[in-house]
Amino acid sequence: MGKKPKTPKKRSNSAVKVTPKRRKEEPVLKEQELESTSSSDEEEIITEEMIEELRQKVAERLSSGDEASDDNMEEEGEEEEDDDDVDQEEKSATEEEDNEAAAADEIQEVELSASEEEEEEEDEAPTLVEMQPSDGKYRNKQRCLMIASRGVTSRYRHLLEDLRTLVPHHKKDSKLDVKHGDNGGVGRAVNEIANIKSCNTVVFLECRKRGQDAYLWMGYTSTAAATNPGVNSNGGPSAKFHVSNVHTMDELRMTGNCMKGSRPILTFDDSFDSLDHLKMLKVMFVDVFGTPRGHPKSKPFVDRVMGFYYVDGKIWLRNYQILEEQAANAKEAAEKKQGGLNTQLVEIGPRFVLDPIRIFGGSFGGPTLYQNKDFVSPNVKRAERKRGKGKMYEDRKRAQESRKIRNENIVVPADPLDSVFR
Repeated sequence: MGKKPKTPKKRSNSAVKVTPKRRKEEPVLKEQELESTSSSDEEEIITEEMIEELRQKVAERLSSGDEASDDNMEEEGEEEEDDDDVDQEEKSATEEEDNEAAAADEIQEVELSASEEEEEEEDEAPTLVEMQPSDGKYRNKQRCLMIASRGVTSRYRHLLEDLRTLVPHHKKDSKLDVKHGDNGGVGRAVNEIANIKSCNTVVFLECRKRGQDAYLWMGYTSTAAATNPGVNSNGGPSAKFHVSNVHTMDELRMTGNCMKGSRPILTFDDSFDSLDHLKMLKVMFVDVFGTPRGHPKSKPFVDRVMGFYYVDGKIWLRNYQILEEQAANAKEAAEKKQGGLNTQLVEIGPRFVLDPIRIFGGSFGGPTLYQNKDFVSPNVKRAERKRGKGKMYEDRKRAQESRKIRNENIVVPADPLDSVFR
């Protein structure tokens, strides 16, 4: 027998990847077998049985090599599948981590935005201040100058006196007699008097046309600029009103009564919170008619109400007494403690109507901030009334002329029997 051909070693399952050179070794083995067979022919006689055996052995070896290669290929496929599974798991894990990080970022952003909104709401929300009992000290030093012009009638003079009784923090002066064209006019003179008396606000009642028309000026002076940032350095804003439907306390003789110098409760209509010009007038009314706490001439009592109502484009002022029903017996006293008795409002007076004409940026002048387009001057109304009276006179004269012409056109025919009885 010749030399046995080298058999390929079987690789174990623990072997690493099989290189593709495995399949190229098969023809090399065949050549070696052929060489070995040729050399054996020289030495020994080769029978057909031997050839068949060799063929069977080669076939077995080839089949065993194919099985080993298939096993290795399967192992490689499994390893590759395992690697793919690992890669997919790693990718899915990274994707999950990315999604979790993005969700955490979104949650943080939402929480930050919610916290910012809460902080903004807290900033916008008014802070609750604990109410402390009053110490009675005079801190809000408001003074109001109330004067009138020369030539006011008795009705408007009494009205100004009534206003002075309702405003204990007022300052008064003699009647002002200044022409509008004299060195700045009335505005400059009023502001000088207000600065001398250290008044923050001023109420000036002016009469024209021999007391037929009354105008009320109300505004801030330059003294108020030190304490109120909304006031101009030279004074202002100021407002001009036309006063009508005036009824004083002596004229009305109402049953209401209050303590002189008591602090009022100021009530305003809903219009004073919706219209811009009324918002500014509301602040002005509060500074003028609101008695500051602790004023030397004021009383620490609240027993009256001043009402400001906006109707038909005009401001209606009323003054009422807060009248609480008195308990006549023990039963009513017990009901009063439980809040069962009624509280009534009784008018005191005075009453008048203010028709806003114009609001100026300065004190008694300056740029116009608001102008009432519906306001009609009383001069125009008087002129219309006079025109109406003139029209009545013209109609009467025209009727006389037409009657004269009609009488002339009437011709009586001659009577033939008129001369018989003469």
